[in-house]
Amino acid sequence: MLSIIRPFISILLVVIRPLVPFIQKRLNFERKNFTEESSRRHTSSDYCFEISSEGELEQVRPLLQAVLSAGKKIEILYSSPSVETKCQKIFADYPELVRTLRMPLMSSFSVDFLYFRSIWFWVKSPVVVFCRYDFFPELLMLKFFGKKFILISGAFKKMSWYKTESFKLFDVVVAATELEKDKFVELLGDKARVYNCDFRVPRITERYTHAEEVIARKVSITPYIEKLKSLKPEEKIILGSAWASDLDILKNDQLIQKVKKGELHLLLAPHKLDDEFSLTLKTICSEIFGNDQVEVVNDKNPYKGSPVVILQMGGILCELYSLFKVAYVGGGYERSIHSVLEPYFSNNIVVTGPTIHRSTEFDLAFEITPHEIHVLKSPESFYTIIESLDLTALDVPARDQFKKHTEKEMKLIIKDILG
Repeated sequence: MLSIIRPFISILLVVIRPLVPFIQKRLNFERKNFTEESSRRHTSSDYCFEISSEGELEQVRPLLQAVLSAGKKIEILYSSPSVETKCQKIFADYPELVRTLRMPLMSSFSVDFLYFRSIWFWVKSPVVVFCRYDFFPELLMLKFFGKKFILISGAFKKMSWYKTESFKLFDVVVAATELEKDKFVELLGDKARVYNCDFRVPRITERYTHAEEVIARKVSITPYIEKLKSLKPEEKIILGSAWASDLDILKNDQLIQKVKKGELHLLLAPHKLDDEFSLTLKTICSEIFGNDQVEVVNDKNPYKGSPVVILQMGGILCELYSLFKVAYVGGGYERSIHSVLEPYFSNNIVVTGPTIHRSTEFDLAFEITPHEIHVLKSPESFYTIIESLDLTALDVPARDQFKKHTEKEMKLIIKDILG
């Protein structure tokens, strides 16, 4: 039904766009589909990948890369501006094999027309790869065009009738965990091939292996990196993908005194990198620790020696985790926690806020070493947990064994998918 009325909604949105800044911004983003070389119409392709964010791109990247390495053509549909740079980089690296399209959420139509783009006409691939849980009706209707559907990182999270029925359309499912695999097998029976593997694990392992050289290229923060390396594991904590709502965990008198005395160093990696977001974090931290204890470090502002640093720099959070043994992952006081696998497989003990119900990554880490990933019952319990940790007893072998198993399993699955 939504697909039928979508063209009329799109026309309405175009008409009212001057009155609503958000709509105008989104339509301007989608309009680039008609002007950029990477989005031009084409006659054939082999695989279409639907990606909603950077997290989804990292999940499907091993399969995507395997397809490209085989010399096959791909299409990438992406819905978030946050992942545009990486998608365009893939196009730049493989201009003869890759086409990209911004998902026309507000400019969708049954046919290409003026400002509007038709997904049905643009997607030429016989195989469509979805990731996680974004099942746009227009994409699902491609099933009626004879397309084969593959789901990566499938999970029974935040279920609804619509999502359950969407699952039934898939021919191949790669479930996020063993438990999720059992649920898919029960639902789909022999109607689909069901596997269990998290494709991000080998990707994180690769980034962890090359972390030092990646960080070394960020020459503007070299003095700060040397400072971090000089600290013992118990003397530093990283707060990854931090929101303002996460900072209540720092409001503990003992923790504050340790920071002020120089006995504990805090690195905050903001969830967003714009100046306004970083300034908000700095203001809150300054209220907690004092203005002279907090600084924002970026390419223009070198490290000056403060015990609390807000690092305004993208693309290296996964690598930074390798310098720590204790990581707090942000988002647990928002809609959902962010990636816990990056710090976890960088050999950190992980602490999160309470909103974990959407995270299959949390489930996976908990399955491996449940005593090394912690959920706060209340913000003030953060320091209590930190003080109770034994960093010398970290179960690295369990992580290593799982990483080796996952990499082997992933290669077999990809080989089967590619035929």
